[in-house]
Parts: sequence; C-alpha cells; structure tokens
Amino acid sequence: MKPRTARLIVWALVIGHLLLASAYSVLNPLGEAPDEADHWAYVVHLARERELPQGPKMTQAKHPPLYHATAAAVASLAEVTNDFLRINPDTELAQRPDWSPNFFIHTASEAWPWRGGVLAFHLARLWSVLLSTATVAAVYGLARAALPQRTEVVLAATAIAAFAPEFAFIGAAVSNDSMAALFGTLGLWGGLRIYHNGGRFRPAWWAVPALGLGLLAKVSTGALWPVIGLAVVLGAADGRGLSGAWRRWLATGLLLFVPALLIAAPWLLRNWQLYGDPLGAQLVRQTVDLRAAPWSGADTLWLLRGWFVSSWGKFGGAGHIPMAGWLYAVLAGVTLAAAAGIVRLYLRPDWRAERTPLALLLLAVAAIMVGIWQYSLTALGTDQGRLLFPAIGSLVILLAAGLLAWLPARAQAAGAGVIAAAVLALGCYGLFGVLIPAFAPPAPAPAAEWQAAATSPVTFGELTLAGYRLTPQPLLYWQAGAAPPTQDWRSVLRVTAEDGSLVWEWRRSPGAGRWSTDRWPAGVTLRDEYRIAWPEWAGRGRYRVEVGLQPYDQELIMPLSSTGQAAENDHPYFLLGWLER
Repeated sequence: MKPRTARLIVWALVIGHLLLASAYSVLNPLGEAPDEADHWAYVVHLARERELPQGPKMTQAKHPPLYHATAAAVASLAEVTNDFLRINPDTELAQRPDWSPNFFIHTASEAWPWRGGVLAFHLARLWSVLLSTATVAAVYGLARAALPQRTEVVLAATAIAAFAPEFAFIGAAVSNDSMAALFGTLGLWGGLRIYHNGGRFRPAWWAVPALGLGLLAKVSTGALWPVIGLAVVLGAADGRGLSGAWRRWLATGLLLFVPALLIAAPWLLRNWQLYGDPLGAQLVRQTVDLRAAPWSGADTLWLLRGWFVSSWGKFGGAGHIPMAGWLYAVLAGVTLAAAAGIVRLYLRPDWRAERTPLALLLLAVAAIMVGIWQYSLTALGTDQGRLLFPAIGSLVILLAAGLLAWLPARAQAAGAGVIAAAVLALGCYGLFGVLIPAFAPPAPAPAAEWQAAATSPVTFGELTLAGYRLTPQPLLYWQAGAAPPTQDWRSVLRVTAEDGSLVWEWRRSPGAGRWSTDRWPAGVTLRDEYRIAWPEWAGRGRYRVEVGLQPYDQELIMPLSSTGQAAENDHPYFLLGWLER
C-alpha cells in the first residue's frame, strides 16, 4: 500500500472516531456513563472553587487532577453548575421489560439548545472526545513504531481503536479514562521508538511529558513505566549486549524518567503531606467500596469476564446495559482467534524482527492488568474494561496482528478492510441498537388499557389521574392536559395505617423516571406501576393508600375532583383506597 493512501485512510479513521464519539457524547444522556456524575462534581468544584478538594467527601478526589482541571477550564466557557442532575430513585441494574436503567431523570433542561450547566457538561464531554480522537492518532503512531513493516496491521489496529463501541462510549464521557488512554499510548509509542532507534532518547522526546502528565491524569498509567524502561534497555543493548550499552540506556533512562517524575512531583508531594504517601492510598481506601472477603478463583473469573465484556461494549452508569448475548460469544471467538494468531506469529520466521515489539506490547497489557488486579484486592467494582485503556494501543495492535496472522500476505489489505467495516458496524450498533433504545421513553399506555382502569378523573396541576387499580400492586395512569406539561412533576404514593402512621412512601417521576413530565406531549397517558415494600413491623390490618403530586423540589399541590372541588378537606393527598393485609 502506498504511504499516501495509508495516510488518507488514517485521516478517515481519525475523523470517523471524532464523528462516532461525538454522536455518543450528544446522544447518551448526561451522567449516564461510569462514575460520570462524580467526575463532573470534581470538575465543578475545580471550576467554582479554584482549588483541589481534600479528604474523602468527593469520591473522585482520589484521582490526580489533570483531566478534571483541563475539563474545568473548557467547561468554564459556560456556567458550570451541577443542578440539572436529578437522581432517579427507580434505577435498576437488572434488565426487565419495564426497567429503568437511567441513574438520573433527564428533563427538558437538557434539550437543545444547551444552556448553563448542561452546556458546560457537553463542553467537558467534547474535551474527552478530542482526547480520545488524539488517542486514535497515537495508536497509529504506536503501531507504526512497533510494526513499521506491517501496514495492514497498523491500519486495522487504528480502525479498531477508532470504532470499538466501549472506547467511543468512554471517550465521549466526562472521565479521566480518555486522558489516561492518550498518555499511556503516547508513552508506549515513545518507548517503542526508543527501542527501534538503539536506545536513543531524541526520537521520542514526547515520552517525557506523556509519562509525567499520564501520572497526573491517572495513577494506573504508572504501570507502564517498567515496560517502557525495558524497551529502553533492549533498544540500547541491541547488538551490543547489556554490559556494552549500559551508558546509553542509563543516560536515556535518566533523561526519560527523571523529568517525568518532576512533572508529577507537586501532586505526589501534596499527597505525601496530606495523606502520608505519594499516591494517597489512605484517601483511596476511604472513597471506594472495600473488599471484605479474601480473593478467590471465582473472583479471578469475575474480573477476567468483566474486562472482556466491557472492553468491547457495555453501557450505562454501572456498565449494566449489555449488547446482545450472542454478540459476546462471537467476540469471544474473535479474541481467541487473535490470541492463537499471536502464538502463530511467534513461530513464523518472517516475524522474527517483530517478536520483541510484540512481547513489549503484551507486557504493557499484562502490567496494566496486574496493577488493576492488585487494586482489586482492596476495592470492588474493578471489572471494567475502561480500566485497561492506558494499554488500549497494545490491545488493538495485538488483536489486529493476531487476526491478520491467519491470512496470506496478499489478502491482508482486504482483511484489514473487513475488520474496519465490522468494528464500525459494531460501534454504530452499540449506539443506535443498544444505548439509545435503553434510554428511550416508555410507550404511552394504550387507550384500551387505561380506560379499563378509568375512574372519575382527579386533576393535580398539569397532570390528571385518569385511572388506577391497587392490586396486585398499585398502578396509576397519569395523563397530560390539553397543553404539554411545563414542569418536572413528582408523584408521591404512600401507605398509612388506620391511625395515620406512615408505613411506606415512594417519591418518583411518573413511569419510574424514564420520561420526565416536562417532555410529555399534550394528552399522553403514562403507566405508573409501584411495588410496595412492606416493612417487617407492618402486621395484619387495613391500610390506606393515597397519592399526591408536586413539582420538583416544591410542596405538594391540592388535588381537584372532576367538579373542581378540593378532593378531601384540603388534604394534599388523594385517597385511592384501602388494602387488607
């Protein structure tokens, strides 16, 4: 393939990722990515307070501040606030026909044109998109440095990075994983450049800021330092032996790692002063869910399975929105074929020159995995593929090389094209076939269904209780008036004993928070089902069930009957009926 053609393809892949990640950024509801709301809280604090937070009150303050500080600078082009993220109490992690995967209730304030804090949030997401797009370009540089004679592998690896659904999803979120991926890839690129240039520092000058800034983006990038150091040693020793090249690798190592350490030194020293160690391990333990039981073989399988599934694509705030199950089975076969292909390459004489670069890439992946495994001995929730992204470049190069190893040389260009097309289809499926449907509003209740439960209508402001039933579980039908609702209304269903004592209460956005009322069209009717959680102390007896309605963060309003009169002596709740237990 001609170099000019290859460069044009790379530009197309980089722009393709920019467009795909931008689509994920715009179409994924705000806050609905792993830890995104917590990262945003960190950004808001830096933008408004202009100082680093201390202590465990802010969970993401355990991370170094570079991503959050730069995101705060970008977001500050608008008004940086946190008031539009409204927690959804009905979030569910297990899929059901009527489940609510959204961690937040997304109101009309998030609609285009964006303003205030919503605009600031989107600006921070745009910053992440630009970082992940730069990472795709860096993956190309790393692949060329590692395998300079394997153009098809280089292009296939760049395509996987550009279109893999999980990388586009995380690269479009307010998260420091996008910056960690960029600096991890740039650092490894520098290490491979040094290796191929006989251990010389100058051809990879950018590795110094990449390593230092990587530590300031996410501590896990530090796991790559020994691998890059090994690349320096092996490059300097090539043809000379270790003893004959010690001056070069020592000089390059000092030029590489000492300035990088100095870049990160202010943050490390601050941690030492505040928490007693450079990485703030004490603070980390105070802000994570700690593992209580000893590590077991089942935990290892859990970790490996989680890494595999969510490295390809698993969406939502807790990674609880998967792709189709059969697709993971296909991807498992693809991954195993790639692993076998890497073994095959090591046995081929024509790949002798690439064995060391491949080994360094494998070591980079292993180093990140070991680092996360060590962290997993302390913390829960580490089975997320995004934690491997400092080694994203190594992962996609190994995957591309392993897959193309099964094709003859004359078919590898076509094979790279098939890989690119398949991963692009996968990335689009993740967005349009999984993510968007998961957060789509529920279908309005069919007229025949709600009319079967219809009663004398009771009006609460802009909404009307058009019908209801109490058994087997309370089911309400809320209906918008002749004009679309303008407020984020919240229903309050409660159960009281005959003596008036409160037994159970639930406040929510009707329909389990999947469709805020200020986005409803006029006249729509929505199904609103509840599951009463009876407390243990509630014995047999007769219980009153009643409902109220209030605008978000305001008082309950008075229900009005069909005659326009207050429903019950100016009581803000409407009596639905009685339950026997």
